[in-house]
Amino acid sequence: MKVKLSLILSCFFLSVFSWVACGDQKDCCLPPPSDQDYSKGIFVVNEGPFGGTGTISWYNPDTGEVRDSIYEKSNNGASLGQFVQSLTFYNGKGYIVVNGANRVVVVNAATFEFLDTIGTLQQPRYFLPVSANVAYVSQWGADGLTGSVAKVNLNTLEVEKTIPTGKGPEKMVLANNKVYVANSGGYGLDSSITEIKIADDLAQTSTVPAGKNPASLLWYEKGQDSKLFYLCKGYFLDTNPEGRLNYLSNNGFGIATPAFADDLVFDPATELTYFYGQNQVYKMAQNGSDFSFEYLFGGSIYTLALDADAGLFYCGDAKDFTSNGEIFVRRLDGSHLTQFRAGVAPGEIVIVH
Repeated sequence: MKVKLSLILSCFFLSVFSWVACGDQKDCCLPPPSDQDYSKGIFVVNEGPFGGTGTISWYNPDTGEVRDSIYEKSNNGASLGQFVQSLTFYNGKGYIVVNGANRVVVVNAATFEFLDTIGTLQQPRYFLPVSANVAYVSQWGADGLTGSVAKVNLNTLEVEKTIPTGKGPEKMVLANNKVYVANSGGYGLDSSITEIKIADDLAQTSTVPAGKNPASLLWYEKGQDSKLFYLCKGYFLDTNPEGRLNYLSNNGFGIATPAFADDLVFDPATELTYFYGQNQVYKMAQNGSDFSFEYLFGGSIYTLALDADAGLFYCGDAKDFTSNGEIFVRRLDGSHLTQFRAGVAPGEIVIVH
């Protein structure tokens, strides 16, 4: 589950619910189609309703075909569990992080057939491979405040150690043999980023100059110029919550953004960065050490992804978080192209070519 103002308190009090089976999903127990091949396409990670199960949808941009609940259809109706958080593909496998079930489900990337499970996790969020044998999993801890990164052996799928971070570790990026972790505050407040050296797993947590609850990171590198941009969501209990965009080596305070901003995405062709906040998408431009952003388009937006190759945005609309959501596809100028259905609460979109 993403942490939005409308959900965060509910997430805290309702996280005690255990995950359930496919329930009233009317097509979840159908056999997999004979032409099943998920080696590429647009994958929508649907968190699912409270007390229910999350799902994953698949969209073929070439044909417009949509398939719902692809994990259930590939595994005789078995469900993923409550709050499907994120999806990462690596070395022919898909790693599905299920926040409410405290596990990562491992599947065949082409068929989505079940392979194994990574357990002993506590509110896991995102999965990041750092080598052929090791991955890191950010996790909030049982209380949503005791943050850490779990180091997972990809051969045994066992957690080898946990690395302490700030509260609510969220998205991670790998750069220069280090992993940077955005500490989003979890159910509380934090203003830090944790840096982990892959060679020895040593971690250092540093407070950012300004901004509360960083949740999204972006590594920018061009020649000798490299920056770690971070996007702060703001604190939901503040009277006037404010987001903030900055980069880590900048001693200044960066620039204010709309509250609850998230999902930094980058277009290498244009060297433009985009993000959303308060149901609006913004375009950020850089000029040396200076950067600024401007409004691009609006809508009901719960998640944002960019297909840089096709020049398209994918925007997830979670609607009321109990009925099926929708994905809107827009061009880089913000104009509408098409749309397709999703499951309940689409919280992440993964693009595979």
